[in-house]
Amino acid sequence: MSTRGRKATLKAIDGGLKGVPPCPEICSTLADEWTAIAADMVDRGILTTAALGLLETYLIARWTAQEAQRAVAEHGMLTKTAHQMLKPNPACGVLSKALEAVARLGAELGISPAARSKGQFQPKGGKANEGAPAGLVV
Repeated sequence: MSTRGRKATLKAIDGGLKGVPPCPEICSTLADEWTAIAADMVDRGILTTAALGLLETYLIARWTAQEAQRAVAEHGMLTKTAHQMLKPNPACGVLSKALEAVARLGAELGISPAARSKGQFQPKGGKANEGAPAGLVV
């Protein structure tokens, strides 16, 4: 998977949702996170009906990562085969894929720390960094 190139700039969308839709049943264990992210996206004017599926997929990936972390904590990084040989815990692979999806989808939704540091997520005319030279664009 390549992450090279310029990332899309998120802009307010005409016809964006004006309120937070109810959390889908499949994401009910992360309902608080659904509400927080959806409310943030509504405030930024980027939540549309089409983006709800992306948000749902993000939360499913988050849930999968949490479950895989529990499995690794319970069974360890290595498990024994039927012949008592050690092998990597399959939950480690699931965790890796889930964390990749969380990072990618978080960036697309503009909710990851890296995405937040981009210029389009910074308030216009905000206070300057202390100690930075005047006129420096961060």
